[in-house]
Amino acid sequence: MTHRIRPALVLSALVMGLAGCSSEPPPYVPTAPSAPVPARRPSDPAVYMPNVTLSGVAFEETPTGRAPIEGVWVYCEPCGAETHSGVYTDSKGFYSFTGVWTDPDFFPTRVQITKDGYVDPPGLPTPTPPNPSGAGWREVVINGNTEFNVQLVRQ
Repeated sequence: MTHRIRPALVLSALVMGLAGCSSEPPPYVPTAPSAPVPARRPSDPAVYMPNVTLSGVAFEETPTGRAPIEGVWVYCEPCGAETHSGVYTDSKGFYSFTGVWTDPDFFPTRVQITKDGYVDPPGLPTPTPPNPSGAGWREVVINGNTEFNVQLVRQ
């Protein structure tokens, strides 16, 4: 009986193995190999993008429209080659950082916006942990050159 089972097993394995053969791949099979995308974990380091710019304007809403605010401290924790960079807005409310450490897959870039006599507008979303939260903290996703305008409210 063992001799009859072996040829039957071999034949059925051969038939099942050849059943999927075709001269063309199924539509869902790639026709050329693609580069593997490495899996990233939250513990992986952020990526430094030296030529990426984060910039914007700090403003307040007035009865006549938006008005730029000069002298707002904009602190970008992961900006610049050395990280932990800060700048004051100019007379047009403009700020800019070149070079950003970011990991947009896991959490947004943290930025703090402060100026004496001004507060955050109501309704800002709470930053994503582990980003700091509290007065002045905002977050922005950076996937390339990014404009991030920020509103403050005069006290």
